[in-house]
Amino acid sequence: SFRMTSSSEPTKPKTKAEKIKQEQEEKERKEREEKAKKEPKKEPELIAFETVRDHFLALDKGDTHVLGRALQMLHKTRKAMTPEIMHRLLMLHTPGPVRDELVSLLPPRPTPPAPPATPTKEKETPMEVDGAASGAPATPPPITLSSQPLPTRKKTGVAAAPEADCYAHLLTLIYLVDHGDKALAGAQRTAESLIKRLDEFDRRSLDGIAAKAFFYLALVYERHAKLDQLRSYLNARLRAATLRRHTETQATLIYTLLRVYLVGRQYPSAAKLVSKVSFPEGASNNDLARFLYYQGRIKAMQLDYPAASGYFLQAMRKAPQEAAIGFKQNTQKWVVVVGLLQGEIPERGVFRMPIYRKCLVPYLELTQAVRLGDLVKFNAVLQKYGQSVFEKDETLTLIVRLRQNVIKTAVRQISLAYSRISISDICKKLQLASDVETEYMVAKAISDGSIEASVTCGEHASKEAGLRFMQSSETADVYRTAEPQTHFDSRIRYCLELHNQAVKALRFPPKTAEEIETIEQQREREQQELEFAKGMAEEDDDDF
Repeated sequence: SFRMTSSSEPTKPKTKAEKIKQEQEEKERKEREEKAKKEPKKEPELIAFETVRDHFLALDKGDTHVLGRALQMLHKTRKAMTPEIMHRLLMLHTPGPVRDELVSLLPPRPTPPAPPATPTKEKETPMEVDGAASGAPATPPPITLSSQPLPTRKKTGVAAAPEADCYAHLLTLIYLVDHGDKALAGAQRTAESLIKRLDEFDRRSLDGIAAKAFFYLALVYERHAKLDQLRSYLNARLRAATLRRHTETQATLIYTLLRVYLVGRQYPSAAKLVSKVSFPEGASNNDLARFLYYQGRIKAMQLDYPAASGYFLQAMRKAPQEAAIGFKQNTQKWVVVVGLLQGEIPERGVFRMPIYRKCLVPYLELTQAVRLGDLVKFNAVLQKYGQSVFEKDETLTLIVRLRQNVIKTAVRQISLAYSRISISDICKKLQLASDVETEYMVAKAISDGSIEASVTCGEHASKEAGLRFMQSSETADVYRTAEPQTHFDSRIRYCLELHNQAVKALRFPPKTAEEIETIEQQREREQQELEFAKGMAEEDDDDF
C-alpha cells in the first residue's frame, strides 16, 4: 500500500550542516531587523539630496557616464526638489559667479525651525533614566535636511567640471519651470544662460543636457505665447546639430520645430520639414514617440486619416508603459476623433480604462452622437465642450468635420428604414437649414458610397410633381464586391509593417575589442593551420 504525503508540509533539513546554516541565516536576519530599528530614519528630502549629491560628486571626478543615468532619473528628481535642496546643491557644487546668478533666481531659503527646549526640571530626569534603563527601545529622532549645516564649496583653484556645472543649471531650470508663471522669466534667463555655457564648453558629453535645454526653452516661450519667435533660431540650431551629429539634440529640435509649426497652424511647413529631415536612428523611444505623434497630427490635417491613425498607434506603443499618462491621454483623444472620421466607432472598453475614464467623457458623448447620427445631440456636445475642452486639446478643427459624418450616418439609417422618402421630410428629420443643403448631403453620401440610393423627381401628372425623393436601392451582397479584399489587404499590410518594425527593434551585442584579431594572432592561426594540414598529409601517406 502506498502512503499519501502532503506536498504542503515544510521540508526539514536532513543534515546537520543544513540545520546550522539555517540557524545562521535566521540569526543574521534578526540582527538586520534590530539594526534597522535602531538606525534613525531619513526624510525623503534628505534622501533626494544625497542622491543628487552623489551624481555631482561623480561628475566632479570626471565620470561622465553618470550623466546619462542622472538625466534618466530627472522625472523622479524634479518631484523632490525644494528650495532647501536647491540652495544646498548650488552652494556645494557650483562656482561663485554662476552660483550667485542661479541663487538669485530661486525663492529664498526657508529658515530652519527652532529646536524644542530641553526640560530642566529635576523631577523629570529620573523618569528618563528609568525608561532608558528598563530596556525599552528608544526611537531616535529622524534625520532632517534642515538639521544639517549649510555646505559651501571649497575655494580651490580647480574649476567645477562642465558636466556638473550644466547639470546644476538644468536642475535650476526645471525647478523654475515647475513652479508657476511667476518663475517663467527666471526660467527663460536660465535656459538662455545654459545654452550659452553649452556653446562655450562644446562637448559631445553634454548632448543630453543641450537637448533638455532647447526643450524647456521652447516650453517657456510657448507659455509666454511667443513660440513663433524661435522658428529661425531653432532651424539654425538644427542645421548645426545635424552637421555635428548630436543625436539627442537633433531629435529634440526636430519635434520642437514641428510643435512650433503646429501651434502656428503652418501645416504645409511642418509637412515639408518632415519630408526634408531624417529622424536619427539612435534617438530614444520618448523622442520617437513625440515625433510620431506630430506626424499623425500633420496627416490628420491633410485628410490622410489611415496614415494618421497608424502614426498615433505607433506613438502609443513607443511611449513608456507605466508613465507619460498625459501623453497617452492626448494621443488617445486624437485616435478617437480620427477613428470617427474614418467611420469607425471606438470600443466601449477604451472609455472605461482608468487613465482615460475622466478625460474622455466629452469624447464619449461625441461618439454616442456620431454613432446614433443625432445632429441635435452633436451640436449640443459641440456647444458644451467646444471652447472649454476641444479647443484646448487642439481637436476642434477635426471635430467640426465630423458634422458631415453625423449627417451621413443619419441619412444611412433613413435609407435603411424607408424605401422612398422626400427630401423635405429628410430635412425636417435632420433639422437642416434648407432642402437644397439636404439634397446636397444626400447626393454626397451617394457619391461616397455610404448609401445605395438615387435622387428622383415626382411624376408630373401626380400630386408629387416638383418634389424630389431619395429612392433606396436593393441591398446587394457585400461578399460579391471587392470590399472584403480591400479590408484583408489593409490588415495584411499592417501585420507586415509591424513585423518589419519588430525586426528593426532587435538589439545585438556589440563587437568587443577581444573579438578583433591582431596581425600576430592571424599569423599564429595560419601557422597552426599549415601544421595541421601537413599532419593530415603525413597520415594519408602512412595509410598508403
